[in-house]
Amino acid sequence: HGIIPILCCGETLEQREKVEDFLNRLSHKAYQNRTVGLVENGSWAPCAARVMKGFVENMKNITICDNTVTIKSTLKDADMDSVNALVDEILNK
Repeated sequence: HGIIPILCCGETLEQREKVEDFLNRLSHKAYQNRTVGLVENGSWAPCAARVMKGFVENMKNITICDNTVTIKSTLKDADMDSVNALVDEILNK
C-alpha cells in the first residue's frame, strides 16, 4: 500500500477549493489501495478532516489512519504528540 498524508489548511475559500480539487482529481484517477493520514488546520472550528474523510472513504480499498492531526492556527509544541502518533501509525502500516 502507498501512503499519503492529506493536509488541509482550510482557512480561506481558495485553500478549501484547492484541496477539494485535489481530492476530486484523486477520485477521477481511481485512487485506491492506499493508506491516508489526515491533517487539518483551523483557528475556530476545524472540520476539514471530516470533509476530507468523506471524500476518501468512498474510494476503493482506502485505509484512513485512526490518528488525525488538528492544528489550530500554527503548529505548536503541544501538537507534536498527535503528529508523532500519526507518523507512528503510518510507519507501522
